[in-house]
Amino acid sequence: MLKFSTYPFLLLSLLLLMSCTRNDAQRDFEKEAYSQPRNFTETTNQGAVQNLDEDDWRTSPLFQGLIEIVPPYPNPVTTDQAIQFEVEVTGVQSVNGLEVLVRLQDNSFRTLYTYFETLQPGLTTFQINPIEFSEFGNPEGARGLNRVYIFNANQQMISYGDIMVE
Repeated sequence: MLKFSTYPFLLLSLLLLMSCTRNDAQRDFEKEAYSQPRNFTETTNQGAVQNLDEDDWRTSPLFQGLIEIVPPYPNPVTTDQAIQFEVEVTGVQSVNGLEVLVRLQDNSFRTLYTYFETLQPGLTTFQINPIEFSEFGNPEGARGLNRVYIFNANQQMISYGDIMVE
């Protein structure tokens, strides 16, 4: 009788341990995300990666295998171009909404894009005007290296990366 009651306990313990490890990994990922930007993934106007920054556009532990963020393009971008974002959802009803934010120079955040419905499997694309990276909506304020964050509608971080505005 003792053997049968230990199996559920072991299973529960294993699930809790896996959950803690995943939460720790997510916390570490988010800690890295809120550090200062250092480099960026350079892409062409057509989206070809020219120079990869290993820190950019990784998928967080909570969303690995469910969604992939294609490096935005072009990067660097000028203030008179739009930045193209492509999000590939691979899981069914796995991503509830999408919110894209930029960290401003005063360390506050501005929402650049929101989508409130569950993302369907496949490719979702949208564009952002880089002038929106500026606190005051001017080209001068948008120039430089900008950290962009992607969350789901439940405020769980999916990815982050840096965009250079020239």
